[in-house]
Order: sequence, then C-alpha cells, then structure tokens
Amino acid sequence: MAEENGSSQRKSETTQEVTKEMEADISRYFENASRTIFDEIVSSRKEDFFDVQRGSGSRVPDFELLADQSSEFLKGGSLLGNERLDHSGTNDVHRDVWIPSEQTRKILRSVATSTAGTTFLDRENLTMPGLAVQGDMPNLIKSTVARFLGEDESAQRHVLTASDVTQDERGLRMLIQAGCYKAAINLSGRLLAVYGQGYGKINQSSKHSPHSLQLWYTRLALLTKLRQIDILENESKPFDNLDKPDMYFTFYPELYGTRPGSMASFSFRLLLAEIPMYCGKPKQALDNLYKVLATTNQIIANFSAGFNGDGSRVKINPAEQDDAIRLWKGRRSRILISIVNCAVSMKNYVLGIDILERLCESANWTPEQMDALRASIGRLHLFLGDVVAAEKFLIDIHKKDSGPTVRELIDRGLMAVAHNSFQEAYKCFQAAEALDPSNIALINNMAVCLLYTGQLKTAVHLYESMITRNPVRSLQESILLNVCTSYELHTTHCKQPKLHLLSQLNRYKGDAVDIQCLKLPLN
Repeated sequence: MAEENGSSQRKSETTQEVTKEMEADISRYFENASRTIFDEIVSSRKEDFFDVQRGSGSRVPDFELLADQSSEFLKGGSLLGNERLDHSGTNDVHRDVWIPSEQTRKILRSVATSTAGTTFLDRENLTMPGLAVQGDMPNLIKSTVARFLGEDESAQRHVLTASDVTQDERGLRMLIQAGCYKAAINLSGRLLAVYGQGYGKINQSSKHSPHSLQLWYTRLALLTKLRQIDILENESKPFDNLDKPDMYFTFYPELYGTRPGSMASFSFRLLLAEIPMYCGKPKQALDNLYKVLATTNQIIANFSAGFNGDGSRVKINPAEQDDAIRLWKGRRSRILISIVNCAVSMKNYVLGIDILERLCESANWTPEQMDALRASIGRLHLFLGDVVAAEKFLIDIHKKDSGPTVRELIDRGLMAVAHNSFQEAYKCFQAAEALDPSNIALINNMAVCLLYTGQLKTAVHLYESMITRNPVRSLQESILLNVCTSYELHTTHCKQPKLHLLSQLNRYKGDAVDIQCLKLPLN
C-alpha cells in the first residue's frame, strides 16, 4: 500500500514538473525574438487589419495579443542547467536520451570498444564551435545618454557589467535576472574561452561537457533575444543538429564510462532547430523541427513498449516508464508549439490551427491551459479573416456563471477590434485591467484604442502615467515604440519627451533594450 501511495505521489509530482515546464516554455516561445501572433497585432488599414507593418514613418502602434503574458523569455527553468532540477524525478538516462544517426552510432560503438585515447576522428565528425566576435558587446544606452543628455546624466546609470559579478554560472544568473543580457553574453564568452572555445576557435577541436554546452545554449538564447542575427547564425552553425559523436557521453569513456545519452539539453536542441526562423529561413526551421519531432515520437514509442528511449532492448520498470513517457510527451508539446510559431512566421495559419487542434487533444491540460490553446486557435482564425470561426473559440467558450476572467475580457476586446469597434474594445481592456492592474500590455491596448478613436492626447497621457507609475515594467521595447510613435503623431516637437524616456531607460533598465525604439537620430 505504501509503495502504491509512493507511486501515486511520484506520478503527481512528475505531472506538476512537466506542467511547470510547459507553462514556462510556452510563455518563453510566445515571447521569442521574432514577433508572432502571440505577441501582437498591428493595424494599418481597415481592409487588412492583421497585416504586420514594419515601416517607421507610418507605423501604427501595436495591440498586444497575449496581454496576460510578459517578458517570460529567459525566465524559464531550462537556462543554465535548471532543466535537470525541473525533472529531478526522472532518471538521468531517460531525460538525456537521444537517438543518434547510424553513422554516429557506429563511431560511438567503435569508441566504446577501443582503448582509451586510440580513436582519432576526421574533423567533419567533430563539433568545433567558437566565438564569432572579439571583445565585449557595447552598452549603447550609456553612450546614447552621454551623447544626448551629457556625462552627468550618464553617471546616474548603475547597471551591472560582466566584470561586476562572479566569473561563473552564478554571475550569469545575476546578469540575466537584472536584464543585463549583453553583459551576460560578454561573460559567457569569457567562460567559453576557458574551454578553448573563445574568439578565433571556430573549426578548432576542443572537448565538450554538459556545462560547456549549457553555456552555449544560454549564450545563443541571449543572442536570439537581442536579435543579434549575424553572430547567432555564425556561432550556432558548428553545432548543426547536435548529432556528431562528441555530443554524446559515450564519446568520453574516461569521464562518463558507459553512460548513454546526449550531453546537450533538450532545450538546446530545440533552440538550434528554431534558429533559422530568426535568420529569415522559416522553411529550414520547419524541417528541423519536424526532424526533432520524428525522433521524439520514436523515443516515446520506445518507452511505451517498455524499453529504453534509444531503442535498446533493456526493460525498464513501470514507474520509470510512466515518468519518462510523461516527460517526453511534454517535450513533444513544446516542439508542436515551436512549429506553430514557425508556421505563423510563414503566414501558414492553416498549419498553425491544425497543430494547435492536435495539441488540444494530445495531453491532459488544465482548464486554464485549454482556454489558452483555444484562444490561440481563435486568434489564428482572425489572421485568416474568419471572424465567425474566431468567435466560436474566443467568445462561445466563455459561458460561465462566474464573472469573466482577464483572458476572456482580452478575447472580447480583440473581437471588438476585429469589428473595428474600438470603443467597445477599450471597455473590455479596461475591465481586464481592473482585474489585473499591473498588466502593462492591457494599458497599451487601451492606449491604442484611444488612438483609433482620435483621442491622441488622452492616449499619450495614459502611456506617460503608466511609465511614471511603473517604470521598470513599462519600459519595454514594444511599449516605447508605441509611445514614441504617439509623440510623433501628437506633435512635431517630440524630441524632448523622447529624451525624457531615454533618461528613464538610463535609470531603470539594464542593457537589453534596443535604443532604436526611441526613434532618435543616432547617425
């Protein structure tokens, strides 16, 4: 009986772990560097409401689609090795499992049966990464403040740099938590140099470890967030699809004995598959993601048959089997979410809807998670211009005795926007903001509605009040771009209020904000 209770408790804990991972990673991928439907809608003209415009001069401020999510990228537990903590109940072998290609499998078998130090591989079978840039990334906010506001104002800036923290993983965490992503990239470069993978080391052989690969994952995730595309593309290329022999534990028998599995985390594998999407190659990213999905499905099938995930005919006990299947099904859901974002970036909304519908049927979601998935389907129907279908997902699902939730009010507001009923939309967003006063995206949506109803001065005042009340959370790139666009629509004398925003950035934010969002003449 005690054993049965223990099994039940372990199953419950594992379910919670996977659910926690799903929530963290769903929000992370919805808040990626490339904008998707889960980030915003931009309206430019009545007949094509959902056409995303990038123009600077005629740009219209953005509606935030996921107004109940904000800036969760890089806050998930998978950075810097925490993926292991999130699944502490899962056997290491099952968590790290991956199915190598036949060529890699042969090389690993050869390494395992040879005397240590006698196996020498061609360069094409080795992973040889290195830094693509020399020196530190500059702090553009500091230099811009000095240029426009003077050295006295620049001296008011107290932001962590790579040299201000411990030169280790703990220092990286501090920089990321402080929003100093450029400084974290700089520190990651220093730490990778210790592994012989610094500047100029691309295509030079070096040893790998789970720690070095986690450093690379953190660095590439930060580069993705900051949209440093050239560096991202060059530094991610040597890893390919993480299938070369030196990416597996068995390549280093002197360190890991016969331990099987991949040294690279699943999160790293997924990020590498997605990177082409951020580099303007969404079709390649889609191909990569479907390959990862195919391997993941095979791993789930192997576990379901009672064997190890890599297909080796070793029986595992039922408790481990349940934990492993649950973990890998959660990972499969993460892949499908990435495929949705990739499909949306290609404007393939039909594929996005199909994947989301499959997701709805593929797991035991909580009511809140199911509502979020269905709401995403509804918003994709809006992109297709099918307002009737969208209403079935955004409105009809909310028939409850209790009052409407924040998400329900947001959905109603978005439906009103689709019908060009901006006053009604404003009321919905205002009601949602009353339930969630700290939600910056909701106030942004209210301000955009005011702009569309000709209340420009009121919209500007709402933005300024929001920033004054909560500068740390309000000074986000998308919000600042909206504010500066509103200033330009409001008056030709908009430089001074923009400089005030620059002063606020200088005092309250790290180094991650793209200074161009203030639309100041930087050249």
